Amino acid sequence: MRTRRILQVVTVLLSVAAIAIGISRTSHTWINLAPIPYEMSVPSDIAKRITVEDQAIGADFEFMKQAYKDGAISIVSLTYQPVVGEKTSFMAAYYFDEFDLDKTMNPDQVPPYGFKLIAEGGKALSVSGPQDSIFDPTSVDGKNISALYEILYDKNSYRFVR
Repeated sequence: MRTRRILQVVTVLLSVAAIAIGISRTSHTWINLAPIPYEMSVPSDIAKRITVEDQAIGADFEFMKQAYKDGAISIVSLTYQPVVGEKTSFMAAYYFDEFDLDKTMNPDQVPPYGFKLIAEGGKALSVSGPQDSIFDPTSVDGKNISALYEILYDKNSYRFVR
Protein backbone atom coordinates (compact mmCIF):
# COMPACT_ATOMS: atom_id res chain seq x y z
CA MET A 1 0.00 0.00 0.00
CA ARG A 2 2.81 2.38 0.90
CA THR A 3 4.63 1.70 -2.40
CA ARG A 4 1.48 2.49 -4.33
CA ARG A 5 1.10 5.82 -2.49
CA ILE A 6 4.74 6.72 -3.24
CA LEU A 7 4.21 5.92 -6.93
CA GLN A 8 1.15 8.19 -7.02
CA VAL A 9 3.06 11.05 -5.42
CA VAL A 10 6.02 10.57 -7.78
CA THR A 11 3.68 10.56 -10.79
CA VAL A 12 2.07 13.82 -9.66
CA LEU A 13 5.46 15.43 -9.02
CA LEU A 14 6.75 14.37 -12.45
CA SER A 15 3.63 15.80 -14.09
CA VAL A 16 4.07 19.11 -12.28
CA ALA A 17 7.77 19.21 -13.27
CA ALA A 18 6.92 18.51 -16.93
CA ILE A 19 4.38 21.33 -16.96
CA ALA A 20 6.84 23.73 -15.31
CA ILE A 21 9.54 22.87 -17.83
CA GLY A 22 7.10 23.35 -20.71
CA ILE A 23 6.03 26.75 -19.40
CA SER A 24 9.59 27.94 -18.83
CA ARG A 25 10.82 26.98 -22.30
CA THR A 26 11.57 29.99 -24.41
CA SER A 27 10.23 30.01 -27.94
CA HIS A 28 12.89 30.44 -30.60
CA THR A 29 13.05 32.22 -33.94
CA TRP A 30 15.35 31.35 -36.84
CA ILE A 31 17.48 34.31 -37.97
CA ASN A 32 18.77 34.08 -41.53
CA LEU A 33 22.53 34.59 -41.82
CA ALA A 34 22.39 35.30 -45.60
CA PRO A 35 24.49 35.31 -47.66
CA ILE A 36 25.80 32.48 -45.48
CA PRO A 37 23.42 29.56 -46.14
CA TYR A 38 22.57 28.99 -42.48
CA GLU A 39 20.05 30.18 -39.94
CA MET A 40 20.63 30.62 -36.21
CA SER A 41 18.00 29.84 -33.59
CA VAL A 42 17.67 32.58 -30.97
CA PRO A 43 15.08 33.25 -28.28
CA SER A 44 12.14 35.06 -29.92
CA ASP A 45 12.14 37.92 -27.43
CA ILE A 46 15.80 38.61 -28.24
CA ALA A 47 15.54 38.12 -32.03
CA LYS A 48 14.06 41.59 -32.50
CA ARG A 49 17.25 43.05 -31.03
CA ILE A 50 19.56 41.27 -33.50
CA THR A 51 20.64 42.71 -36.85
CA VAL A 52 22.57 40.67 -39.42
CA GLU A 53 24.97 42.67 -41.56
CA ASP A 54 26.66 41.26 -44.66
CA GLN A 55 30.38 42.02 -44.58
CA ALA A 56 30.76 42.03 -48.37
CA ILE A 57 34.09 41.58 -50.11
CA GLY A 58 34.49 45.36 -50.40
CA ALA A 59 34.44 45.83 -46.62
CA ASP A 60 36.72 48.57 -45.33
CA PHE A 61 38.06 46.60 -42.39
CA GLU A 62 41.52 45.09 -42.89
CA PHE A 63 40.52 42.04 -40.89
CA MET A 64 37.63 41.33 -43.26
CA LYS A 65 39.83 41.90 -46.29
CA GLN A 66 42.28 39.36 -44.87
CA ALA A 67 39.49 36.86 -44.25
CA TYR A 68 38.50 37.06 -47.91
CA LYS A 69 42.15 36.69 -48.95
CA ASP A 70 42.27 33.58 -46.74
CA GLY A 71 39.33 32.12 -48.66
CA ALA A 72 36.17 33.28 -46.91
CA ILE A 73 33.14 32.90 -49.17
CA SER A 74 30.84 35.01 -46.98
CA ILE A 75 31.04 36.86 -43.68
CA VAL A 76 28.24 38.34 -41.59
CA SER A 77 28.30 40.21 -38.34
CA LEU A 78 25.47 40.26 -35.84
CA THR A 79 24.83 43.30 -33.72
CA TYR A 80 22.72 43.56 -30.60
CA GLN A 81 20.53 46.58 -29.83
CA PRO A 82 20.42 47.09 -26.06
CA VAL A 83 17.36 48.48 -24.28
CA VAL A 84 19.23 51.77 -23.85
CA GLY A 85 22.25 52.79 -25.87
CA GLU A 86 23.85 52.07 -29.20
CA LYS A 87 24.12 48.80 -31.08
CA THR A 88 27.07 46.66 -30.16
CA SER A 89 28.78 43.87 -32.06
CA PHE A 90 27.85 40.44 -30.79
CA MET A 91 29.35 37.88 -33.16
CA ALA A 92 30.69 37.15 -36.61
CA ALA A 93 29.94 34.10 -38.75
CA TYR A 94 32.25 32.93 -41.52
CA TYR A 95 31.56 30.57 -44.40
CA PHE A 96 34.62 28.97 -45.97
CA ASP A 97 35.67 26.05 -48.09
CA GLU A 98 36.65 23.74 -45.27
CA PHE A 99 40.16 23.27 -46.66
CA ASP A 100 40.77 27.05 -46.68
CA LEU A 101 39.44 27.48 -43.14
CA ASP A 102 41.62 24.63 -41.88
CA LYS A 103 44.70 26.31 -43.37
CA THR A 104 44.11 29.35 -41.13
CA MET A 105 44.07 27.33 -37.93
CA ASN A 106 47.18 26.94 -35.82
CA PRO A 107 46.86 24.60 -32.82
CA ASP A 108 48.95 27.01 -30.72
CA GLN A 109 46.74 30.05 -31.37
CA VAL A 110 43.15 31.18 -31.07
CA PRO A 111 41.47 30.55 -34.44
CA PRO A 112 41.38 33.85 -36.35
CA TYR A 113 37.91 33.17 -37.75
CA GLY A 114 36.30 31.61 -34.75
CA PHE A 115 35.51 28.01 -34.03
CA LYS A 116 34.47 25.62 -36.77
CA LEU A 117 31.00 24.43 -35.81
CA ILE A 118 29.74 22.67 -38.89
CA ALA A 119 31.56 21.13 -41.82
CA GLU A 120 29.46 19.67 -44.58
CA GLY A 121 29.99 19.09 -48.29
CA GLY A 122 33.44 20.64 -48.25
CA LYS A 123 32.16 23.90 -46.72
CA ALA A 124 32.45 25.07 -43.13
CA LEU A 125 30.64 27.45 -40.81
CA SER A 126 32.68 29.06 -38.07
CA VAL A 127 31.64 31.66 -35.50
CA SER A 128 33.37 34.01 -33.10
CA GLY A 129 31.86 35.99 -30.29
CA PRO A 130 32.64 38.03 -27.22
CA GLN A 131 34.77 36.83 -24.35
CA ASP A 132 32.80 38.87 -21.82
CA SER A 133 29.59 40.87 -21.76
CA ILE A 134 29.83 44.64 -21.58
CA PHE A 135 26.48 44.65 -19.79
CA ASP A 136 25.72 44.19 -16.11
CA PRO A 137 24.84 40.48 -15.83
CA THR A 138 21.74 41.28 -13.76
CA SER A 139 20.35 43.72 -16.35
CA VAL A 140 17.95 42.73 -19.15
CA ASP A 141 20.74 43.19 -21.69
CA GLY A 142 23.19 41.20 -19.57
CA LYS A 143 20.73 38.33 -19.36
CA ASN A 144 20.03 38.53 -23.11
CA ILE A 145 23.73 38.42 -24.01
CA SER A 146 24.21 35.49 -21.62
CA ALA A 147 21.36 33.64 -23.34
CA LEU A 148 22.89 34.36 -26.76
CA TYR A 149 26.33 33.29 -25.59
CA GLU A 150 24.92 29.94 -24.45
CA ILE A 151 23.78 29.15 -27.99
CA LEU A 152 26.59 30.84 -29.93
CA TYR A 153 28.91 27.81 -30.02
CA ASP A 154 26.17 25.16 -30.04
CA LYS A 155 26.06 23.61 -33.52
CA ASN A 156 22.46 22.55 -32.87
CA SER A 157 21.52 26.24 -32.87
CA TYR A 158 22.24 26.42 -36.61
CA ARG A 159 20.60 24.84 -39.62
CA PHE A 160 21.52 24.77 -43.28
CA VAL A 161 19.28 26.72 -45.66
CA ARG A 162 19.15 25.71 -49.30
